Amino acid sequence: MNFKTLLIFLIVGIAAIGNSQGPTRKDIFGTTSCIGCHGQSAMGGLGPPLAQAKLKLKDFSSIVRTGKGMMPAIKEGELNDADLASIYTEVQAKPWVPDEIPIAYKVGQFLSPKSVSHIFLAAFLFAAIFAIRGLSYWLKCAAVKDLLPAVGQMGWFKAVGTILKSLVVDGICVASLYQADKKRWLLHGLLLYGMCGLILSDVLIAIFNPQRGQLPMTNPLKLLPVLSGLAIALGVVYVMYRYKKDDYIDNGVTLGKDFLFLNLLVHVVVSGFLVVTLKRFGVNDWVMTIYMYHLAAVFFLIVTGPFTRFQHMYVVPALAAVTRLTEAVVASGVDLGFEREPSPGRHHKSTKIAADVLKHLGEEGPIVMRYYP
Repeated sequence: MNFKTLLIFLIVGIAAIGNSQGPTRKDIFGTTSCIGCHGQSAMGGLGPPLAQAKLKLKDFSSIVRTGKGMMPAIKEGELNDADLASIYTEVQAKPWVPDEIPIAYKVGQFLSPKSVSHIFLAAFLFAAIFAIRGLSYWLKCAAVKDLLPAVGQMGWFKAVGTILKSLVVDGICVASLYQADKKRWLLHGLLLYGMCGLILSDVLIAIFNPQRGQLPMTNPLKLLPVLSGLAIALGVVYVMYRYKKDDYIDNGVTLGKDFLFLNLLVHVVVSGFLVVTLKRFGVNDWVMTIYMYHLAAVFFLIVTGPFTRFQHMYVVPALAAVTRLTEAVVASGVDLGFEREPSPGRHHKSTKIAADVLKHLGEEGPIVMRYYP
């Protein structure tokens, strides 16, 4: 090997070693999650511009460590003090170019944990109002009002116990479906328990990690939404399969809304996993943008839910509880005014149906139901 060849190898080797030492001090800002909100040129994104920062290092560090608005707190384990100081120096040196301030920053100014919480509180209230409205309609169809006198005779304490037991056994555990078809029960449970898991995790995160700081994958607050998201993804695939194979899936009322709900659900799950994945791999440019998209998808999912067939997640448990209650009334021996009925405990509903039929025929008057063997 001649001298020139040896010299070339040495130069290449030194360059490779230099590159392996990681980013230089001036590259630290561009390799952190800061650029996701503040932009590659530090002229802002959803977060404010940092170029030519006027804050003192102490105040700058305080905001980074404690968080502010939608910005999560960044602990020393994620960014040490030396690198934080280097970032401060770097953004101070970046040029101030007003034309590079994005429109996203103007939107981002209105997004704080408090304002986002208010937006979602409004969404939940809207959904709750229409959910209660829909549930009231089905309870009216079940003629619950006509059952109440008999319930009073049986005893309200026993009635409450019967309802609570049914909500757990028939609603949460979906026991009847489990007994009929365990495979279908599991696939239904993926959606049901997945959505319950996401709601629970969001509540817990709002309490224990309100700034949405980075958490290890093994942390329960991170593991619960990830597993819930996976369950929902599998559940959506199953539902889509049923829509393709079941000729009777169209109820003639909500099919279009059902497809919208399912599509929103897909967007929620995919965008959520994208945020987690991009953060883990350090691809920070798009994290906050996709997270905002994720929040928007969740918002529309909440407000459209009560208008789709997926309202059966709360309607069916309620109606199952009414059925259990009427069975308990009959079993208690309360006199309902008849000796035998083909469908035990449904006399009140039969009366309601008959009254509605006569009303549409323009007839009025008392209704007497008689049953024959």
